[in-house]
Amino acid sequence: MSGTEEAEALHLGLGLAHAHAGLQALLDERLGRWHGLALNDFRLLGVLVDAPPGGLPTAQLAAALHVGPSALVRQLMPLHKTGLLARDSGTVQLRPVGRRLHAEAAQTVGAVCRQVCAAAGLDRTAWEALRAQWQALAQGATRVNAGARSR
Repeated sequence: MSGTEEAEALHLGLGLAHAHAGLQALLDERLGRWHGLALNDFRLLGVLVDAPPGGLPTAQLAAALHVGPSALVRQLMPLHKTGLLARDSGTVQLRPVGRRLHAEAAQTVGAVCRQVCAAAGLDRTAWEALRAQWQALAQGATRVNAGARSR
């Protein structure tokens, strides 16, 4: 990669990080105000909504969220104490109240994201193109991270 390409990649990466930070701050504020959740908690509940019956092993949940095991344990503690999820023998399972809260919060997240897309002038065609591009970037980051770990 040339110096110019690296500079362009740097600006793209920092731009993505900036956009992510802005959206996360907005969603953290709205989810916190209306549902008592942070965006990362909402994402965790979402992974558990899609989990098979019996929940997920903590290692699999940590991998799905791209966090380390100790960070996951710190995140799980308040959600467990408030009764949103159950922890047993290295697995985590969503309780019915957590499932309901996630469904309610998903409406908020959807509405906020729709407002942000509209404010940015994005139509459905742009949404689909953007979704495909960020999925490719996420997969690339996963491959780079896996390669760094194998060294």
